Amino acid sequence: MLPFRNPSLTPEQRTADLLARMSVEEKIGQLVKLDGFSSYERIGDSFRLRNAFVATLGQWVIGSMYGVIRADWWTEKDWETGVPPERMNEVVNLFQHAVLERSRLGIPLYIAEEAPHGLMALGTTVFPTGLGMGSSWDVGLIRRIGEVIGAEARSAGVHAVYSPILDVVRDPRWSRAEENYSEDAFLTSAFGRAMVAGIVSQGVTSTLKHFVAHGSPEGGHNQASSHLGMIELHNCQLRPFRDAIRAGARSIMSAYSDVDGESSSGSRHLLTEILRDELGFEGFVVADRGAIPLLLKSRLADDEAESSARALKAGCDVDEGFLEFHTKGLLEALRRGLISEADLDVAAGRILRVKFETGLFEHPYAQERPLEVLRSEKHCAVALEAARKTMTLLKNNGILPLRKCGTLAVIGPNADNIMNQLGDYTAPQPPGNVITVLEGLRQEADARNMKLLYARGCGIRSFDRSGFPGALEAAEMADAVVLVLGGCSTKYGSEMKRTSSGAASPEILPPEKSEKESGEGTDRAELNLSGVQMELFRRLKESGKPVIVVLIQGRPLCIGELLREADALLLAWYPGAFGGQAVAEVIFGKYNPAGRLPVSIPRCAAQIPVFYNPFMERDDYIDCPGTPELPFGFGLSFTTFEYEDLQIHDRRVSVKLTNRGTCPGEEVVQFYLTDMASSVKRPIRELCAFERIFLEAGESRVVSVELTDDVLGYYNEKLRFVVEPGRFRIGVGGSSAELLERDFVFSGENKDED
Repeated sequence: MLPFRNPSLTPEQRTADLLARMSVEEKIGQLVKLDGFSSYERIGDSFRLRNAFVATLGQWVIGSMYGVIRADWWTEKDWETGVPPERMNEVVNLFQHAVLERSRLGIPLYIAEEAPHGLMALGTTVFPTGLGMGSSWDVGLIRRIGEVIGAEARSAGVHAVYSPILDVVRDPRWSRAEENYSEDAFLTSAFGRAMVAGIVSQGVTSTLKHFVAHGSPEGGHNQASSHLGMIELHNCQLRPFRDAIRAGARSIMSAYSDVDGESSSGSRHLLTEILRDELGFEGFVVADRGAIPLLLKSRLADDEAESSARALKAGCDVDEGFLEFHTKGLLEALRRGLISEADLDVAAGRILRVKFETGLFEHPYAQERPLEVLRSEKHCAVALEAARKTMTLLKNNGILPLRKCGTLAVIGPNADNIMNQLGDYTAPQPPGNVITVLEGLRQEADARNMKLLYARGCGIRSFDRSGFPGALEAAEMADAVVLVLGGCSTKYGSEMKRTSSGAASPEILPPEKSEKESGEGTDRAELNLSGVQMELFRRLKESGKPVIVVLIQGRPLCIGELLREADALLLAWYPGAFGGQAVAEVIFGKYNPAGRLPVSIPRCAAQIPVFYNPFMERDDYIDCPGTPELPFGFGLSFTTFEYEDLQIHDRRVSVKLTNRGTCPGEEVVQFYLTDMASSVKRPIRELCAFERIFLEAGESRVVSVELTDDVLGYYNEKLRFVVEPGRFRIGVGGSSAELLERDFVFSGENKDED
């Protein structure tokens, strides 16, 4: 047995032995990742590798594949052309066999898939998108979601998933806001740790996205520069990655953007000195798709060789999707002395070590039964719980829960659109896999012998008003209206097309008909509801009937008029496959919502940035307040909670919480910290702990937390983590803007992490 084949040796020993036996070309092959979705074709019920891919293997025995089972409008894979659950292991093994047969040393293929809110493949469990999960403020739930994602990926033969996404959302104009958890680094960190722990518990590698500061782009433009200093980088943007690495993440994706001119995919300072030397990351870095060629486009390199060499020397190990560019670049860089074979050893060694650590050499082939795992009853129950905990009530004049209603009109572009409910990075869904708001309300209405009317009314971005008369007629005939507005993160339409096999897939809309206004590559300058949605709302209000507005959307939108004029306003974000059931349960009072905003809601786009924790309180503009429309952490309930008796003893903080209402409910108890005398500016308040608590009507509970070094300390002007004695202020309450506060003096030991 060759040493690298001996499982009793350490991964480091096996990696060193294997590298010593590999040629330069074999090492470079480990540093490229090809697209799986374009490397096979389906003909009827048969799958085969495309000739171009087979020819590629004759020259390069590649190390990784991406998107073998991915299906969506971008890959053009659906239920007719993609990989259904019962064939996933077969297709994954088809690729694995092809690579192993051509690998002189038998190095197995590493397969990665997208999974920001569920494995992005046919027939999997679809959860709320990032901001929806963020609204739950429930760490245990996020851990369970991670376990489901890991289990479904493993069953399909997938070795790594791109999840969680840890960008701190500081500009909601940015198209990818929906994918992330929050504008707050502490909340993002808590969820990131939980998601990683859940995924890796199933034997799947977690790939963190996007390193680093991708959520603070100039002007809200995707891929644009992030303008922030090193102190803010260390105290805010790096925090989620630092904690997720400690939780077991072994792979990281570098971002397209740069930080103050340091390219995230070509900076040794970011990828080696900070990521590896400071944060202790020991896995491998994969570039976001096209990020290495982007170095050339950004004038950071003069040709392919310089671009590939710069990325490799910086610590960016694997390129994704640009085989010819990167292989040609690395070979030329080697010839010109821009890199050495030792540099190839470092990068190839990182991914090979992860392959050894995960047991891929011993078990390269998929052997599970995805049909027994994907969308199992247990997994669907977690998705339903997540949808319920996403629900965030922003206004209620007393109409909810809806009691006396003989006829209900359900209106709006997002009332009965399957794919609009799911957000970006979602595979096409057959109708039976998704409960829309219309379907959820119909089920509840039928149980109450209530008549239900439906009219779409209008589109998301369209200015077509031809649906107004039908919507107004339905409202006139009804006792109340549920109006479902919001956004769209997909190029799928609302119509389903039948394939030759009988499967149903959503139709992909051409650009001129697309209603996509969120999701990757769809940045916005304004944050109002698009099209004629607000015009439809005003016309319905003129009917005199109560209007309950449900928002299904991917980013914070300006909703001041809705807050003033709607009778109730429920924010569902993109709530996933069971979102419609969760919305209906809230409207009829079967579920008491307790979602809380993970981002601030702006009054207008001109306010941005308007996140809750700047260094100083923001003054008012002459034409607009400086405060957001709704603050971070805000959310209503069908009951009321009272905070009293705030106590602080050394590091222990406690508060008495009482449910003063007449029904049971959950409250998210939020703890905020202010450092009253720090050596560098810290935010005016920082979330430092939280807990989602269930209380019966009239029940009280004392909630307490420990203030750890992690929340008391910060990175100073020398970029050293310090915990300093001094005066602090603690605030506890139901949002960042309504706090019971008290000052205290921390007299603990001064700690300086050198």
